[in-house]
Amino acid sequence: MNIAVVAPQSSHWEDTYRAAAVLVKAFLKLGHKSWLITSIFHDGRPAVDVDAVEKSEGGYVVVEGDVSGVPAIRVISGRSLVPPSAIYLRNFPRVLNAIDEAYGLDAVVVVSSFWNGPEDVARWISIKKSLLAIGEVSKRPFFVYVPVLGGRAPLKKPMEVASRVMWSTLYLPQVLQQVDVVVAVSSNEFYDLRQYRVPEDKIVECRDWVDPDVAELAGAQLERPKQAEGYDFYVSYIGPLDEDRNIRGLIKVAERIATMGNGALIVAGAGEAEEKFRREAEGRKNVILIREHGIRTLASIIRWSLAGVDLAFYEPMGIRALEYLYFGVPYAAPPTSNAAYFITNGVDGIHLESANDIEGFVNWVSTLLREPELRDEMSLKARKKATERTAVKLAETLLMRLAS
Repeated sequence: MNIAVVAPQSSHWEDTYRAAAVLVKAFLKLGHKSWLITSIFHDGRPAVDVDAVEKSEGGYVVVEGDVSGVPAIRVISGRSLVPPSAIYLRNFPRVLNAIDEAYGLDAVVVVSSFWNGPEDVARWISIKKSLLAIGEVSKRPFFVYVPVLGGRAPLKKPMEVASRVMWSTLYLPQVLQQVDVVVAVSSNEFYDLRQYRVPEDKIVECRDWVDPDVAELAGAQLERPKQAEGYDFYVSYIGPLDEDRNIRGLIKVAERIATMGNGALIVAGAGEAEEKFRREAEGRKNVILIREHGIRTLASIIRWSLAGVDLAFYEPMGIRALEYLYFGVPYAAPPTSNAAYFITNGVDGIHLESANDIEGFVNWVSTLLREPELRDEMSLKARKKATERTAVKLAETLLMRLAS
């Protein structure tokens, strides 16, 4: 099959966008042809020659060695005024039709909500259905939607709040009418989708999001990060550095870790609040910032962590937690992060009371240090839970649904 996975942009750190590339990898592992169709942006910055995309005949360029790590098709795109800086794909139905004519798409998977991708694909699919009904075409692509609705976001700007409410009211029902399969990333999202009267047999509630490339390294010999030399232990966070990720909370964790022995906090990531994080961390020797995004580097950070942590005020996807569990590393997350959905409290990690529950996290870390047998027990349970949770399983599930 030829499968396109559509997302607003690509990213090394943002789970919602990273998930699209992970799914492309999974389809490729199963022997299918797959591409990431996305904007010119990667982590908020242009990833290709903008002029080349603008001047392209079909409104897109194919990039084999893309920064996303998967075969990519970058399309004409821009940033909207409402909500501020949101990315949109320009003339996308026309561009998608050109891509379909060139590659013969069998399925289109759209990731994320609150942008124009889902409604544009829904309209395009609606036209394809009409053409199929009157015999103008012999088949149409299947439409899979991964909405990542994310519950309540801590939105501080009224315009953005209004934009999301309007999108959910006007466009989401139209999109859901056209889909063949909807992937819910949590039980809460499953129930939210049912409120929109999506038939239960159209919804796949799925925890299978471990990057296949990360999974392949689980049995490899991975050296401890050189930056952690001289420390007896460290805890880690991997992800975006922005205000929603509670960077001040991460600094407080490092401060408390410093009082518990020779420990450190490793933060692997980048983002708009990176400079603020650097300023906050200045003078704290046990805060280690790593911007390298290579799969082996990140797998090494995970492998040697005493525990992983997410203190986000808002994280709608949280699939990085599954990669920690896959390596047998216990994880902590608050209810404001979807990562908590993947964790069984007290079994393979803990649920923090809130994003600012620093005390709860450091007390747990202290317990793991005092009781290594508890950490070993959590590690075994984490590994057991996540062993079958690679994105390849999700890809297989989707293909089986589409075949039926």
